[in-house]
Amino acid sequence: MKKTKQTEQQIIDKHIEQLLFDIKRGFLQFIVLSLIDKQPKYAYEIKSDIFRITNGTFDIDRNNLYKKLRTLEQEGILRSSEEPSVQGANRKYYSLTPFGKKFLKEISKLMVPVVDSFYGNILKS
Repeated sequence: MKKTKQTEQQIIDKHIEQLLFDIKRGFLQFIVLSLIDKQPKYAYEIKSDIFRITNGTFDIDRNNLYKKLRTLEQEGILRSSEEPSVQGANRKYYSLTPFGKKFLKEISKLMVPVVDSFYGNILKS
């Protein structure tokens, strides 16, 4: 039975959506910690940086980001401090703890070679 073009496109769209979801979930922690390692950041700034760096491919859900930040703080990977904002309420800035730096170094040992290898092999093909 031959599928129609619309059905094929729906299948493609469904798989692309699932792939993006899986990539976001898998890379969110690594990306967030890598950004915070450069300098303390608040949640909206992290979300904006991810959107900008990925040219709009990853628009991280705010609720998922806040949940991840809270979990990482509870585990002692991040610490937060509130600072005044010129535009309203105080902002909660996140930074890596010494354990967080160690943790990022460990997950970078896994993530960086995988990303570099994948990217390098794509360039070769």
